Amino acid sequence: MSKKLVMYILGSVLLVTVMGVYLVVGSLDQPARDSETAGSAEAGSAAESAATADADADKPDSSVEANNSNPFENDVRTPLKETHMQQYIHAMSHQKVQAKEKWSFFEITGERIDFLLGQLETNKYEHEDLYRGILKNWKEGDFSNAVKDHNAIWRLQEGTVGIATGLLNPEAEEAFLQKQKKESR
Repeated sequence: MSKKLVMYILGSVLLVTVMGVYLVVGSLDQPARDSETAGSAEAGSAAESAATADADADKPDSSVEANNSNPFENDVRTPLKETHMQQYIHAMSHQKVQAKEKWSFFEITGERIDFLLGQLETNKYEHEDLYRGILKNWKEGDFSNAVKDHNAIWRLQEGTVGIATGLLNPEAEEAFLQKQKKESR
């Protein structure tokens, strides 16, 4: 082989390697919704994977205001789909429960609870009574059934990993909150 051909091959390999590293590193900074559409939703459950396939349909078009008053994610339009209602409650419940795996998180706030209760008033959901019961208890500051609440939603989502096994004590909850870097469903 000639020197020129060897240099051409080495240059091509180097270029492909650099491009591959660039793509991989760039994909690490993508929002959580991109990783969910790739199938990393809670234990690969079928329900959540199907829900993330709807994510593109939920992105606002240019005629929709960027801020649609959704305190979870601006790019998810209202009215919420049932899968989003489940994902938000599930992700908030992680603040209160012990589980082997927790892949989603949204901090529980009064604004978020009120938003979801408002969605229940304007929309019809198959499991509306379950959601309303959970959210009303949480609005009153009653998280004593958070394990049951988490697992009820987890089962609706056909979860396979991450069943809640107990309530976090206040210190463990605070440590969990401090450890969270970003919110995602």
